[in-house]
Amino acid sequence: MRIVHVVRQFAPGVGGLENYVRCLVREQRRQGHEPSVVTLNRLFDAPDILLPDHEVIDGVDVHRVAYRGSKRYPLAPGVLRHVRDADLIHVHAVDFFADFLAHAGFIHRKPMVLSTHGGFFHTPYAHGLKKWYFKHITGHALKGYGAVIACSHADAALFEPICGDRLVTVENGVEIDRFSNIAAPDAKTIISFGRLAPNKRPDLLLQWFARVAEIDREWRLIIAGRPMGVEPDDLTQLARRLGIESRVEVHALPDDAHLRALIASASIFASSSAFEGFGLAAVEAAAAGLYPILSDIPAHRRTRDRLRFGDLIDFEDPASAAEFCRRHAAGALRPPSADARGGALATFTWPYTAECIDSVYKELLGQERRWIGGIAVQALDEPRAIAQLESIVDRHEPKVVSFCNAHTVTTARDDGSLVAAMSKALVLNDGVGLDIASRILYGSRFPANLNGTDLLPSFLAHADRRLRVYLVGSAPGIAARAGRVLMRRYPHIDVVGSAHGFFGLEDEPELRNRIRHAAPDVVLVGMGQPYQENWAARNVEALRMPVICVGGFIDFTAEATQRAPEWVRAARLEWVHRALSDPRRLLRRYTIGNARFLIGLVREAAAGVHHVDPRNWRMPERSPETVTSRA
Repeated sequence: MRIVHVVRQFAPGVGGLENYVRCLVREQRRQGHEPSVVTLNRLFDAPDILLPDHEVIDGVDVHRVAYRGSKRYPLAPGVLRHVRDADLIHVHAVDFFADFLAHAGFIHRKPMVLSTHGGFFHTPYAHGLKKWYFKHITGHALKGYGAVIACSHADAALFEPICGDRLVTVENGVEIDRFSNIAAPDAKTIISFGRLAPNKRPDLLLQWFARVAEIDREWRLIIAGRPMGVEPDDLTQLARRLGIESRVEVHALPDDAHLRALIASASIFASSSAFEGFGLAAVEAAAAGLYPILSDIPAHRRTRDRLRFGDLIDFEDPASAAEFCRRHAAGALRPPSADARGGALATFTWPYTAECIDSVYKELLGQERRWIGGIAVQALDEPRAIAQLESIVDRHEPKVVSFCNAHTVTTARDDGSLVAAMSKALVLNDGVGLDIASRILYGSRFPANLNGTDLLPSFLAHADRRLRVYLVGSAPGIAARAGRVLMRRYPHIDVVGSAHGFFGLEDEPELRNRIRHAAPDVVLVGMGQPYQENWAARNVEALRMPVICVGGFIDFTAEATQRAPEWVRAARLEWVHRALSDPRRLLRRYTIGNARFLIGLVREAAAGVHHVDPRNWRMPERSPETVTSRA
């Protein structure tokens, strides 16, 4: 996948935004993608130095564009010429780039994702104007994005009111190897590192530490970080007034080597912050082997819960200092072993974060499934589809498998029960109508036409063991006849029972008992939509086995209904043959029904940018071992 990252500042600039993009593109290269970066040609900290138009940094192409105006809103329309070959554009932060590319969507015609990075509320400057702009201008621009990725839960709360229907939360990744396992577990030293900012409340930490030092004079405190609103001299003066100057060190602007040495002399990490968007330093500290003591705020609670160790304390409560000393003396302030921490830290890593972001890309581009008429249809070729069916059957998973065609989509628009039934099923695409929809909504057709009448024979023929099958559907006697045909064609298939499809709700318990008694590996049900899907959804859990909704497969197998000639099927015109063969039942479906399908499709396309729905997107399920092994 060719991914163009658009960010206002990048290397050689240094900062949180630059580091986020650097780590993400590094992982995307490992995933096999082709990321590149478009950024401005001057750093805000050194505006007189013109950077090269093109440079390769860590194997990634970096293109730089000129800008005019203030660094608060740099105007750089030249970004357009660098996104022409992208499969997807990933914009970082809300600024000119975010607004411009959204409104220029009709020109570049690329799907877009935006990462929030805190919005633009990092300082109180023009706060009222920012709020108005954010609500009205930014809110409108974000409609041009297929997904908005909140980089923290705080960002999610900020952005949800203006883009709730396309907002997913993927918290920042952490470079857990940066200071891995270097802490000194027996040292009576507390360290706090990160930005020296008012919200971090280093003054409160000093006051709390003064109470600790009264109880145990052996404790030391190190405060290290970049000054951003709090001056190191002010902290040194406060320590002097509190009488703890000899026990406190303040280090401004430490580089990684210096910070590593400081961490290696400590056993405890402390953060007295009043607010954190994410709390990166606490995770880095845990990876280093420091025991975290954290203020009781939402970000820290989430971190502690994910780490499964650490203390939440009230730094303003005098009793918390005494409790800290008591717990330390009792040996309670020690982190788990490095191996145990590795499992907890796995989902903080950049490999895992990149996997989560990649799943957003795939959902947006329809690489794994495509949303058509409110139904999630898998985007698989035939071998992968057969492999999915085999996996479900081999695991004896109580899963419904169904097929979606134009008629399914039209029916689902009028029948909420069908949508509910399909929402829990593995849904495969069937017919030319779904290909048309996919081209309009996603820009490409499905990898293969997976209609059940052709896929089921391939699945049955491909089985590498004896397979017990139960057939449900069609008129009396048809399913039994189809069963005999299947056993002649496929010697390894045992049809262990059959039932016609003309029964009521009151008959379902008896049918379930018969099926369970026959102990099949899979049930094939062919009663037409929506009846077969609704029956499968109602009964699959009680049956405790997979159920595949096969439509007309049973009738075709028993030759109760004739299929179109091969050349008609090859031309994707089998629907015409079926309509002419049974005009009373099917002609209306294939004329008026298809017209309704196309009208609904046009409305769906006109509704705007296809987007990721947070109700349906889930973070990838990866074992900690798998994630850690790629770090």
